Amino acid sequence: MRRLLVLLPTAALAASLSACGGSAVFDIPVGSCMDAASLEGDQVSRIETIDCAEEHDVEAYASTELTGDTYPGKDAILAEADEFCLGEFEPFVGTPFQESDLSFSFLYPTEESWTSSEDREILCLVIAPEPVTGSLRGAAR
Repeated sequence: MRRLLVLLPTAALAASLSACGGSAVFDIPVGSCMDAASLEGDQVSRIETIDCAEEHDVEAYASTELTGDTYPGKDAILAEADEFCLGEFEPFVGTPFQESDLSFSFLYPTEESWTSSEDREILCLVIAPEPVTGSLRGAAR
């Protein structure tokens, strides 16, 4: 299981992507698209990805691996994920986050996935307020 944190321009909300079937959360590559309608709960194990040419409102835009053998704690992971995903937002979207109508979120490891699955990935997700077709890369909005 991994956690998802949704960061809206003015608020933060913990949520989860859940779906019947789909790809294991550890196997979602950057560039994958999905539907935000599946945001529910607070932990994720599978995500239903869709072709970015189809309508979607979430796209994985960056990832990084955390280092270390010991789980650093949720607060430390959230701080690192927020800093990393915010830093990757403008290069991907083409507009500073503070000026964008898009928001971002990220998947991050739980203590359980860190220990049992050696999960160290933070996966950044850009979220559109309405469905789009195609990639949000360079959307400049």
